[in-house]
Amino acid sequence: MNKEERDKIDRMCQPRGLAIYGSMGKLNAFAQSILCAHKLYGYQGKIYPISHRGDEVLGLKIYRSLQEINEPVDLASISVPTSKVPEVLTECLEHGVTGVTVHTSGFAETGQEGVVIQKKINSIAQKGLKIIGPNCFGIYCPKGGLTFLPGSDYPTKPGPVGIVCQSGGMANDVILEGVASGIRFSKVFSFGNGCDLDAVRLIEYLAEDDDTKYIAAYLEGIGDGRRFLEVIRQVSPRKPVVIWKGGLTPFGGRATMSHTASLGGEADIWKGALSQAGAIEVHGLEELMDTLSALCFLRKPGKSLAFMGGGGAIGVGFADLAYRLGLEVPVFSEETQKKLKEILPTPGAGFSNPVDMATPALPLEQVIPMAKEIADRESINVLILNSLMHAIDAMPKSICRIMGIKAPDSQCYFDVLLDTYKRMKEETGKDIIAVLENHAQRRNHIHIETEKLLRETRNRFQENGIPVFPTVERALTGIRNALKAGNRDVAQNFQPGKKPPILLYLNKN
Repeated sequence: MNKEERDKIDRMCQPRGLAIYGSMGKLNAFAQSILCAHKLYGYQGKIYPISHRGDEVLGLKIYRSLQEINEPVDLASISVPTSKVPEVLTECLEHGVTGVTVHTSGFAETGQEGVVIQKKINSIAQKGLKIIGPNCFGIYCPKGGLTFLPGSDYPTKPGPVGIVCQSGGMANDVILEGVASGIRFSKVFSFGNGCDLDAVRLIEYLAEDDDTKYIAAYLEGIGDGRRFLEVIRQVSPRKPVVIWKGGLTPFGGRATMSHTASLGGEADIWKGALSQAGAIEVHGLEELMDTLSALCFLRKPGKSLAFMGGGGAIGVGFADLAYRLGLEVPVFSEETQKKLKEILPTPGAGFSNPVDMATPALPLEQVIPMAKEIADRESINVLILNSLMHAIDAMPKSICRIMGIKAPDSQCYFDVLLDTYKRMKEETGKDIIAVLENHAQRRNHIHIETEKLLRETRNRFQENGIPVFPTVERALTGIRNALKAGNRDVAQNFQPGKKPPILLYLNKN
């Protein structure tokens, strides 16, 4: 991608002026909703609603055309009937608009008539107007104050992850899951049919974007498969590529054709091609977010793990899963085991790794010194501590309520634990992962206070650099994928001009 094209996309992501085409008088109309979303999100540039009816909305003048606007417009959001899109694009091109997002559907994904109209907008793009879409949600860029539906409450703080999504709904899901995972985004592109700026070109853009350190993509089909694989091949020797590819089954392929007019492809062919290009496949939204969490939070993920938890089955399950994922659970030295037993002289406890503390409600007076012993003495890469929220919070409160005594302060418990994790991470250089499980909630026996505590604790841990996973399995999967994702030292020392690691996320049914 040349510098001129990158500069244009930069201006689209941080526009001085935003024109919004479409109906402004009808409640829940797409254009009106986009306008409201940007007002609520806090876009600081000038907004120009455009509709042939004129009038005003939210205190803003509704212009009848771009010709009435004398100030710069870097981005236009278009939500007009399909047949009117070429006319609006021509107006934007003639007025000097840098780029547009076409939200309207009804193009190549609907059949031959739509194909003809999409070819018209392709020809307009070739004259210099940059186009994202059609059939898309557009651009979310916290730095530029841009959002898309229903993104009035998306995070305003930017982060290191860039996203390329063929599906607007999936883009929304990724952003919302990012909130829960402590992940923030530099830019998110929902590009739909990709008539101009498609997956390959947007990935190339993000690879040179100074604000982006990791790139994720959900894709249903690739127009130029050879070029797509070549882009991956260029990056993968330094930064492995992870892919979730959609439409690789007969049912999925049929769905992608009707969704974004994309051809999914044969599973075996894609698997072989991606493997030869150096890509790594993932299978789902959760796995994507777990991988991103490990990439963003862990400094030097390694395969040597230690685990602490309450309950023998939890430790056994951890060890079995680690083995299946190719991770290591080394036996602690005799000296370490002796020290741990001195701290917790409880019958039934286990100290060889994983550590079984013989109680689901892990007491801080034992957890903290035992964790320090392990981190100080053992040559592990990651220490994982598993906390069962029901046992730590809900169950003690129920018992104390019956006995008529004051319940222990669960919030204080986790505050102390967080402070310990932070100090251990700084002093030992080892990564610390918290697993906060709430099985009672997943079984619909909901303890509202415990769930609230879990979310608040998770957010505080992540704000302080400690990744939190809801299950041991998801934590281990994230670690395993992060190990495949390349040299973390280079990623941590990312400098402008250097290409970041790329994480491609596509859907595989």
